Amino acid sequence: MDATSIVLLVGVVSFWVIAGMMAALFGRTRKALESAEKTLDGVRSDLSQLMPVLSGTLVEMEKTGREVGQTASEVRVLTKRVNAGSGASVVSNTVNYLPAVLTVLKIVKPLFDKRKSRK
Repeated sequence: MDATSIVLLVGVVSFWVIAGMMAALFGRTRKALESAEKTLDGVRSDLSQLMPVLSGTLVEMEKTGREVGQTASEVRVLTKRVNAGSGASVVSNTVNYLPAVLTVLKIVKPLFDKRKSRK
């Protein structure tokens, strides 16, 4: 064998070795992309199931916020009346607002219980 044949043989063998390595690399990349696509499909499915729940939760939070605001305004009116100094009307109005105060306590107490349980 002369030098030209050896150089040509090394070149052909190198080409096929690199071609094989590239094919293996492309195969692994394809598998990784298929796995990523399956994961994204799972995430997309989970999000489609979660969105209605989040929407409902936000609606309930808005309702609760309105109720808390209404209760706060009622408490503000009650405190203004207490500060005004009419004792008999304060007692009668306190009885009128007692259910509202108890409702607020029922709403707020689980929030504090959750915070205590986290700690």
